Amino acid sequence: MSRSSFLIAAMTVGALAMGQAHAQPPMGPHGCGPGGLPFLEGVNLTAKQKDSVKKIFKEGHEDMKALHRQEHDLHDRFEALMLTPGKIDQAKLDALTTEQNALDAKENAARQATAVKVHDVLTAEQVSAAKDRHDKIHALMDQVHSIEHADSKDDE
Repeated sequence: MSRSSFLIAAMTVGALAMGQAHAQPPMGPHGCGPGGLPFLEGVNLTAKQKDSVKKIFKEGHEDMKALHRQEHDLHDRFEALMLTPGKIDQAKLDALTTEQNALDAKENAARQATAVKVHDVLTAEQVSAAKDRHDKIHALMDQVHSIEHADSKDDE
């Protein structure tokens, strides 16, 4: 995939994800706990913890608004570049790609900061139970993968 095609695809996915983020309730994708944090799935939170987590997600959402505005501006500039007749200015495209990478890093850091804050709300017992559950799920997924790909091992 060329760099331009990749950037178009990334921008499209980003725009769709941004729209989904505003449309979805606090529950994450595929039932992965509030805010899409899989380590919260199956954890029974107290009322106080639920309030704390809700507050953390609300703060995180507010922090992400500025990043989403920057992403929207970047998307508009990318579209303008793609809709300009003639040969694409590779330097401008490279600059947009660099900006997108930096923005992605900021968004990832913000999501990680939110996850750390949520983790810190949990008790040691809740974290331990979540880890046990995660390990069991991971082991089951490994078993499914080995069953699904057992025929490929015979081809080697």
